[in-house]
Amino acid sequence: MNISEMKQKYAPPKAVFDQAERAFIGERYNLGNVVRSLAGELGADIGFEQEVSEEMRRRADIKNVSHGGLAVPYCALQRTYTGKTNVDGVITGNGAAIVATDLLTGEYINPLTARLVLRNAGARFIDGLVGDIAVPKGSCVGACWVTGEGGEVTKTHPNFSQVLGTPRTLGAYVDVTRKLVVQSALPVQNLIGDLIFDAVAREIDAAGLAGTGSDGQPLGLIGTAGVNEVDGITANSPTFLDIQNFIAELDDGNVDMAELKWLAPARVKAKLASTIDANLVKNVAGTENVGAVTSARYLCEKSTVADYPLLTSNLCPAKKLILGDWKQLLIAGWGEGIDLLADPYSNSTSGSIRIVAFKEVDVLVRYPEAFAVGTILA
Repeated sequence: MNISEMKQKYAPPKAVFDQAERAFIGERYNLGNVVRSLAGELGADIGFEQEVSEEMRRRADIKNVSHGGLAVPYCALQRTYTGKTNVDGVITGNGAAIVATDLLTGEYINPLTARLVLRNAGARFIDGLVGDIAVPKGSCVGACWVTGEGGEVTKTHPNFSQVLGTPRTLGAYVDVTRKLVVQSALPVQNLIGDLIFDAVAREIDAAGLAGTGSDGQPLGLIGTAGVNEVDGITANSPTFLDIQNFIAELDDGNVDMAELKWLAPARVKAKLASTIDANLVKNVAGTENVGAVTSARYLCEKSTVADYPLLTSNLCPAKKLILGDWKQLLIAGWGEGIDLLADPYSNSTSGSIRIVAFKEVDVLVRYPEAFAVGTILA
């Protein structure tokens, strides 16, 4: 394979729609009509939305659609609304003229959901894929000293391998009340889009960290062979030495130490933030505690541990603490959007509509050695 062929084979996927097309679709797309039409309302006009779906599938070479649903691009789920809401919940600004007067936007109560974290940590997200993927991975070439005059360099070869990815189907659903769906206002459409997008995004984050690799799930970071396990931690009693062992595991593996971030659930952070760094309160001989608690340093202060930032999310497996170079974690997605279905029957007695979303994803860990995992809590 020559250089040109390699560039073509390993080139990153192109976006299905360019920036101008995404802006145009985001302006015209009516997600409320899509939901009403999929739920069986004959009067809902989704001609434009159907054209977008067909064009997405044509450009991405996707043959099948899930049970008659529509492919919805991300730009229709994440539109920016330019209106503003005052303290009484009344919408003002550029979008005020198109909002129904009986829309009680202030009545909606946001769900308490786990914080999305992988993108903020630095994990790489690639979308718009078509077929199975193989990410090339190489090793360093060794060097040697030449012995004697006329001696020869010992031949060494780089080793190449591949990290493989295959689409795995994720399904998520949200229940939306009938009165919310019939509203035509842009804030409501954005709200429905946010609910769908968040349901899918949370599950992708959870699978990226702890997917089981069975029952249709991708294999997440925690279960990947080669990830460093930090042993010897006394449950509920982490020490400064334990923290240094995380760092040493990665430093030994030549990981880029400048890129490291910690990730933990809230309870683990609370334990670290309430645990004194015992090394700082011992005397020189290490035989007795001589420091005052008020002046000692805690293992976690100002959301940093050993000078590396600590991110928290309850999508992280309970009791675990993870340190890593998160750009070595790759979340691959197929198609540039989400397949959407609407089910008006499951909650027919209340009139609510169940919106079901499907997305093909996989999780690839490029270098498992770039991560260290330990159990902090009992």
